[in-house]
Amino acid sequence: MKMSTLLSLLLSAGLLLSPSVLWAKKNLDLSGVPLELRNDLIRRYPFVETDKVSLEQIDEVIRFLQLRPQFNRVQVIDAPDSSSYKIQFDYARNIGFVKIQGAKSLSNFESESTFAIKSGDVFDQQELIEQGEKLRQLYQDKGFLNASIDIEMPPGAVNTVDVLVKVTENKKTRISKIIIQSPNENLNKKLHKEIKGYIYEDYTDKELGELTKDMRKYLAKNHYVRADITGPSLEFNSDESLIQLTYRVDKVDRYTFQANGMRFVNRGDILDSLDLENYNFASSAVGADLSQKIKALYLSKGYARVEINVEEKATEKAFEHEIVFNIEEGPQIKIENIIMGGRFSKPPKYYIDFIEEHSSKVIADHFYNKDDFDIGLRNLTLELQNNGYLLAKVLSTRSQYNKTRDKVTLYVNIDEGPLTKVEAISFEGNTAFPEAELLKVTNLKIGALRLNQIENAVAEIKNYYQERGYIEMLLLNERDDLVRYDDNNTAATLHFKIYEGPQVHVASIILEGNTFTKDSVLLHELEFKDGDLVTPAKLEESIARLQRTGFFSSVEIKTLEEKTNVANRTMLIKVTERDPGLFLLGIGATNERKLTIRGYAGIAYRNLFGTGRGVSLRLEGNYNVPDIRYLESRIVLGYIEPYIFETRVRGRINITRSQEVTDYDLKQVTEVNSTTYSFEKDFTSHILGVWDIWSLATYRDFGLDDTYPEEYKLEQNIATTGPSVDLDFRDNPFVPTKGTLTRVNAEYSTPDIGSSSTIEYWRSTASLTLYNLIDHWQKQPVVWANQVRGGYIKNLSSLANGGIPWDKKGFTLGGRSTVRGYEAGTQEVFPNKEDLGTDKYFLTTESSMFLIKSELRFPVYGNLGGAVFYDGGAVLIEDLEFEKSYRASAGFGVRYNTPVGPLSLELAWKLDQRPGESPWRFHLAIGTF
Repeated sequence: MKMSTLLSLLLSAGLLLSPSVLWAKKNLDLSGVPLELRNDLIRRYPFVETDKVSLEQIDEVIRFLQLRPQFNRVQVIDAPDSSSYKIQFDYARNIGFVKIQGAKSLSNFESESTFAIKSGDVFDQQELIEQGEKLRQLYQDKGFLNASIDIEMPPGAVNTVDVLVKVTENKKTRISKIIIQSPNENLNKKLHKEIKGYIYEDYTDKELGELTKDMRKYLAKNHYVRADITGPSLEFNSDESLIQLTYRVDKVDRYTFQANGMRFVNRGDILDSLDLENYNFASSAVGADLSQKIKALYLSKGYARVEINVEEKATEKAFEHEIVFNIEEGPQIKIENIIMGGRFSKPPKYYIDFIEEHSSKVIADHFYNKDDFDIGLRNLTLELQNNGYLLAKVLSTRSQYNKTRDKVTLYVNIDEGPLTKVEAISFEGNTAFPEAELLKVTNLKIGALRLNQIENAVAEIKNYYQERGYIEMLLLNERDDLVRYDDNNTAATLHFKIYEGPQVHVASIILEGNTFTKDSVLLHELEFKDGDLVTPAKLEESIARLQRTGFFSSVEIKTLEEKTNVANRTMLIKVTERDPGLFLLGIGATNERKLTIRGYAGIAYRNLFGTGRGVSLRLEGNYNVPDIRYLESRIVLGYIEPYIFETRVRGRINITRSQEVTDYDLKQVTEVNSTTYSFEKDFTSHILGVWDIWSLATYRDFGLDDTYPEEYKLEQNIATTGPSVDLDFRDNPFVPTKGTLTRVNAEYSTPDIGSSSTIEYWRSTASLTLYNLIDHWQKQPVVWANQVRGGYIKNLSSLANGGIPWDKKGFTLGGRSTVRGYEAGTQEVFPNKEDLGTDKYFLTTESSMFLIKSELRFPVYGNLGGAVFYDGGAVLIEDLEFEKSYRASAGFGVRYNTPVGPLSLELAWKLDQRPGESPWRFHLAIGTF
């Protein structure tokens, strides 16, 4: 407790306990309280406006006021006329201006956000010291070991303190030399070559950690399995601008490994089981230790009689040893039978099936591994106890081999013991909810005891209280005597001792850390406001919403009065701001049309003037090297208005200009100038809704040379409006392993909103992608991904020449994003121009599309993975007959995971190749579906 708080409490207590006013109740004079605070006080404590107040009530008021940052001391005195009590304040001094000088190596935003004190904050000398230390630590993290921070407070106004932060950066310390010392000179040279890139880098803890990590990685990868790194020892130059690092490496023998005698287990699995890249062993008994890993591999496959002998010898090379594992695999022991004995209530098959399903894959496949079988027995015992057989135990086990010792019969003797029954369920400490209501919440009933049901009941009753505002509710006997048994363990009573705590409401909200972002931005994203109940769900969603803005690197929400009996609480929202500026630059290539170079650059500012508004500019370019040789371009200018009409609805404007080759045979380029106005809203952290209020795109077709037909040079306007919804329940947006992604879109176009007179249509699309985590292999996920897409479009124009331009809004399949194995932009797509009967097709009826994609993704090594896939789909057009409306492909791919998604190399074969088509296509790109 602050000394000022304690003093004010003592003063108020002394006043109220003085002989003249002992326990006297009087009105509270609020005339000296600022209006905003007075309203907050009356809302929290209505009695201060209408009733005479007691000692306890005045203490509550003082505690509340003392938490307000603008006051240094609060006290209650007897008013001059002795008819009421009067509140007096000593106002805290506030920070006037804050100026940081000398921070040349930091941006203004970086220095100001680190030294998180701004004009208007309450003056706290200790806080100044702590923020200065944070700034000094930032410099140290950037390699300025000798940076100094001096804080001066020049005289200011009476109630303000000005802060001048003087930064003396001094020279940055860089790594000038790295010395590796060990008896193995060859290793010294190789290690130095591995880490020489760190020379002239900044000397920081991060760089030092990365350097040591790279050394250890090299040693492990090259089988220096006993190597031990010590250091570095440090040597600075005179002004500490340069530093020399010296490392000592001991136990520098390199090991090679040879395995003999394998018949059924391959060498690759054996080397993987050694896990040499993560292995470091101080003892000299390397072979004996690693042989146990190989033995564990064999046992996990059912080779229960495997024997491994180890030989270790020096090679002709210095500092090198060879370890040879001589393996006697023996037979793979098959479980011929499991025979249950003892006292139990269900058919033997129930227990046998449970053991097989709850031990390991090798047992499930009916091969023997004693340790795995014992795991199954332990799980069986636990299952019986969870189902009320508290005294259940395995009495004995026995194994009996056949004559050839390649099969085994396992004998298991168990005793379930008596079934324990629940005779009574009671509650203590519940005042907010009656016992009958809580009993219904728990789903517990008198009868057989199920321990897992008790665990569920505990979770349900906690959730029931917390979602109704009792966020500090506790079960006092959850770990002790919630379940009470009789002497024979055949009967039990359940007794819930509940501490409800207060039902917490929001009395006020305090924001901290938003030095740049305006308070209104944070308040818009919160799931609660003054007077609302506080629940864990609201707190979690508020944190998630604040994080999704992208404005903050950390978010914390808590109540100032936590673990007290105060029901109306002050919510403290603490954030750390990010730099709102963002710059992106990238270049890549795909094998589209043999070789296409792609590049992009983008700049964005996501928090204009701290209001949450954002602007962005993105430039993209494609250049097909061997064929088209035309620079395709796309420029997108965007603006976002975050809170339309003071709601969470975002308004977005996108202005786009692009030039793209849309027909490689005709060498046709389509120029598009579009403007889109849309509203969007995050309904939850998983559901996004968008409505394009109005979008107008002007299309102009022209050719790259004089051979382009004059009649094809068209200019068309397509104006649309319509909604779209995303339901994203994936566990990761870049490399998902489980969950679903659903997208639904609809649009309507008519001349009434700006389309060309011949264009009026309705169009909709939908897709569902399902990710199933099948298993793990080498600690990496095996994922089966499936996607279904569908689409429908209908011409609504009644004009004789009315129709939908197919190359702008029609459905076309073929290419990496739809059906792999078919080259986008060529006659391999379907329907192609031959199917449609013309180069320029206009849909006058209706069309539908469906597409399926199925892919099994599996790890290979590290970040490298593989995939096998099948794609198939069809486009149907009323009044048009296609020879083959459904087309499909199958293939395999290689994936390398990157932070922005996997780099994919895929080879796909057409399953229904047409004359003149290539039988297969190769695709290279970033990302998957």
